[in-house]
Amino acid sequence: MARLNWARIGNHVVFWLVYIVLNGMLNCIIERGPILEFLPQAMIGEFFSLPPKIILVYFIFYYIIPQYLDRRKVGKLILLILLAFVATTVFYRYFITYTYYRNFMPEKPFEVFNFNGVVLTVFDLFITAAAAVTIKMIRMRYKSIEFEQELIREKLQSELNFLRTQTNPHFLFNTLNNLFVLARKKSDSTADAIMMLSKIMRFVLYECRQPRIAVADEAKVIQDYIELEKLRYNKRLSVEYQEITDNPHASIAPLLLLPFVENSFKHGASGTTGDVGISIRIHLENNQLNYTVTNTIDPDSANVGQGSGIGLKNVKRQLDLIYADKYELKTGRENGLFVAELKLNLEE
Repeated sequence: MARLNWARIGNHVVFWLVYIVLNGMLNCIIERGPILEFLPQAMIGEFFSLPPKIILVYFIFYYIIPQYLDRRKVGKLILLILLAFVATTVFYRYFITYTYYRNFMPEKPFEVFNFNGVVLTVFDLFITAAAAVTIKMIRMRYKSIEFEQELIREKLQSELNFLRTQTNPHFLFNTLNNLFVLARKKSDSTADAIMMLSKIMRFVLYECRQPRIAVADEAKVIQDYIELEKLRYNKRLSVEYQEITDNPHASIAPLLLLPFVENSFKHGASGTTGDVGISIRIHLENNQLNYTVTNTIDPDSANVGQGSGIGLKNVKRQLDLIYADKYELKTGRENGLFVAELKLNLEE
């Protein structure tokens, strides 16, 4: 059995109470009588007129509109509304108005089907139904817009989740390659590398479930990743890391910064056999993040695809979904370096 929606019932009761008061005041103004003196009697009259109006309004609400409006049956819609108005007018004039005049204003002459009276009754019913239906249609439109927006949010969230599920295996795959290289060399650093990978994967799998994390937390995992890469490349790797922030607790969507560093190692360090220089700069001030990652490029290499891999493509799409017009991303070659520069407004 369906439960009563008391909030909805309350809204309807409030609407009709407000209607009685406003219409009563309007009648006092039309009759040019003192509002405080004539308002109670006018409100009694409005109360008596409610039954046919309620029947008409809810017949339109819950039968005519659902049955015919969405199905584009305009002819039947208009015909039913006209018939409803005729039937309601007869009921209104014969049973309601006549009973009211006979009991409360017996001194005034009254004709059930007086032309002017019928016209006023139809006008009264029309204004009431039009006001109620207008409010109903506005609420329906508002709910429709809310529903559409919720669908869009769910779609975007699903896409975002999918992108993150792509990022995690992509990151793990690249890191396992590093461990494979260390293992083949029978390096003493393999055990340390596995422990570092364990810390990073704990962050990726658990901390990154939150929609936002602290910038300081993402910066910490970047430093752990740098230490992991140093075990592989040893002395031929030079990393310059700079972090300047006025608010380490400022929040950011997870795994937006790490892929840039991963990309620089993948294409910069592994793409050459010579010395490698990588620079990482995080500057956060007044919720404005400037993040720059650069790496040297072997001038003889054919590695022109840096910046177009899965990792950075996913990051760019996540930026589009989460930050829209609040970011600026530039990637490209400059003076023998590959430069990725992200400017991001972190204000909520």
